[in-house]
Amino acid sequence: MDANRVKPSIHFTGGCWINDPCAPGYDPTTQLYHVFYQCNPHSTNWGNISWGHATSKDLIYWAPFSSPALLPDEAYDKDGVFTGCMAPPSISPRLEGHISIIYSSVCALPFHWSTPPYPRHAAGLAIAESSDGGATWSKSINNPILLGEPEGVNVTGFRDPFLAEWPAMDFLYKQKSLYGLISGGIEGEGPTTFLYSVQPNNLCKWSFIGPLVNLPNRFQPSPKWSGNFGVNWECVNFLTLGSGADSRTCLIIGAEGDVERDHIKLSQSGSSIPPRTIRSLLWMFGDLKSNNTPSVDYTHGGYLDCGSLYAANSFFDKQSGRYIMHAWIPEEDIPAGYAKEKGWNGALAIPRELFLFKIENATRSLRSSLAEIASIDSIQQSNGLMTICTLGFRPIRELSRLQNRYIHTHEWKDMSLSLTTLKLCSTVFPSWELQGVISVDPDNCQEVGFYIRHNRDMSIYTKVAFSLHNETIRVDREKSNPDHSIRNCPEEGPFTLFYQKNPSAAEEHEILEDLHIRVISDGDILEVYANDRFALTTLVYSPDYTTPMSISISASGDPKSVLVKELRIWDGLPGPK
Repeated sequence: MDANRVKPSIHFTGGCWINDPCAPGYDPTTQLYHVFYQCNPHSTNWGNISWGHATSKDLIYWAPFSSPALLPDEAYDKDGVFTGCMAPPSISPRLEGHISIIYSSVCALPFHWSTPPYPRHAAGLAIAESSDGGATWSKSINNPILLGEPEGVNVTGFRDPFLAEWPAMDFLYKQKSLYGLISGGIEGEGPTTFLYSVQPNNLCKWSFIGPLVNLPNRFQPSPKWSGNFGVNWECVNFLTLGSGADSRTCLIIGAEGDVERDHIKLSQSGSSIPPRTIRSLLWMFGDLKSNNTPSVDYTHGGYLDCGSLYAANSFFDKQSGRYIMHAWIPEEDIPAGYAKEKGWNGALAIPRELFLFKIENATRSLRSSLAEIASIDSIQQSNGLMTICTLGFRPIRELSRLQNRYIHTHEWKDMSLSLTTLKLCSTVFPSWELQGVISVDPDNCQEVGFYIRHNRDMSIYTKVAFSLHNETIRVDREKSNPDHSIRNCPEEGPFTLFYQKNPSAAEEHEILEDLHIRVISDGDILEVYANDRFALTTLVYSPDYTTPMSISISASGDPKSVLVKELRIWDGLPGPK
């Protein structure tokens, strides 16, 4: 088994360059999920941007079509078929097997927010349709349906359409419509997304309403908890989470900018690899208001992923009542020759469920005041305690169905840690999963985590650790690979635990919630989740997959300040049946 050619088992990759997922959705007539993705069919480098296409019955295993669905072969999209969306399947009348997709048709490159003036009408809007369930595609004779950005607006970007129903906007705008977003920003003002109304019976008719969000450049309400909202937005989606009066308007955002996070910036000096593109995958809650035009006014926000994940695209799955999100895992820490040698560049993350997350009867966090944590909405209850609301996200539930297919399973219960580091097991295969429920004593424990993919003498390892003192989860990749041509900078993001009280109990005793940690290792890909409100995705280029590597648990602090209530490791996932 060549270490440089171990493809992931449950993350979709192509034999080429791939980036943004596009037009995710479910076709009830064929009972298949669809996802498209930007790709260069001929290289592991960016260029010749086309759309690949894959389908799935379970959102886990994807069957790619043998040839691209869309190519840049028209005058209006000659420089690229960029990101887009699927028209909602509720559009009526809907013929069996008929699917419509809307995409950014690029006819002028280069363009970037940092090199104004942005060329006018460099990217328009176009439609493609299939009448056979996605096997073949034809572009509309009406293309481009938009030539480009609104007249009189100097933009920093204008691309990545998103289209969906939005009942709250119908109520506010006093009409029945579909609503479209096209992401970008306004020169000299700030990042935004442009709101359109779209006729359900005529997808070619997009009517400009106005910018949906008004934020200044480089908006960052918290240096730790919120992320920097940049100067230009990509791939903005809208969602309504919860129900009725207990709901939130949520935007998921790809934020481009020039303010890099410290732990990335400090580790890039002296690297022979070009610096990472400065961008973040963020979310925000906002109040939907009607000023001169409808707007979403920021209230709270945070990281949707604290690693390198980007370009999220979502849809509401009416089959399961879930918002499901796909996103792209870029590979920016390796030389171009490394990607060419292994034969692919980039992957799609495991799809995630997005939902409104709540903690009732909360009192405080580990260290930060609730007011400091810009990613939560703290609502006082009648009993004086707090309800904490934030965006929840986790891998789709279908992933757990694979656990009975792993070849080896290891399990521990009620294990009190008295050693600094304790070896748990060795993993034989490149794909494995870890799940743990851990109780920590916050007065006596400083850190708890895992050394993963480590060899016998610990000269090679990756560390995943939760620091109670810093309120962060960090993936330390410094010793992940001895190859100095690979950038092994750390990945890190904010995370805390919350105290709760039992309002019916007479005593004033507070209970700290447990740490629920989940680590998914799949070839080079590593996804880390915690408590349904933290995620971090990165690449760990292990030097060898041919020999077993070990997993150890570690803690710093007083003996027995950590209790592992439950811990399971599943090793060796076979491919699709």
